[in-house]
Amino acid sequence: MIEESLSFSSEGLSIEGLLSYSSAIQTPRAKVLLCPPHPFLGGDMQNNVIAHLNSALAEQGYLTLCFNYRGIGNSQSRRMLEADQQAFWDNSRCPEYESEMYTDCRSALEWLRLQLDRQLSILVVGYSFGCLPALKMAQQEDVVTGCALISPPLNRWPIPAEDVQFNKPKGLFYSPGDFACDSNWLQGLFESMSTPKALWETADADHFFIQKEPLLGEQVIRFLAGI
Repeated sequence: MIEESLSFSSEGLSIEGLLSYSSAIQTPRAKVLLCPPHPFLGGDMQNNVIAHLNSALAEQGYLTLCFNYRGIGNSQSRRMLEADQQAFWDNSRCPEYESEMYTDCRSALEWLRLQLDRQLSILVVGYSFGCLPALKMAQQEDVVTGCALISPPLNRWPIPAEDVQFNKPKGLFYSPGDFACDSNWLQGLFESMSTPKALWETADADHFFIQKEPLLGEQVIRFLAGI
């Protein structure tokens, strides 16, 4: 597997990214954008779930891009993240910064679209908070052909039923032991989804999928392979 460190622009800021692909594959099966969790909850492109999916998908012939939101790692920011982080812990929200995180995801999508064959389909994968921008891009961007949502944090960020009413493949991946995503709420979200859709359970795991990353990776790969 080949990994290339890179940067792309988001509203004039330099955003740190990592592009991965197999040296044995001449033409990728598709492009995959990985959206990491919330930075104030340990989210970056080195996160265990994101890092495993990045390498596992690349080894299966996908061209993958993961990145750090502005202000995280080597990504630039104009904001004072200490104030945003305090607001997050006080209110469970930091709306201005979170809006900019959505912008970084869309900038990453546009950068990835321009790489290699522009006709190659793009799939988006979101983990935890990353599910929210991933879902919006799948819903709104024609270039995105499907999405995988891993452990959407519905207890803190509910997803309206109308946001999952679009006819692209949607995979919902969860663990019954997830403290951030009540199983009943997740089942309700899945039921409200329009088809095509798929539901995947990882038993004996929790929100973080510690030591369950390979199983989760196999599930995501099987789902994306069918798109």
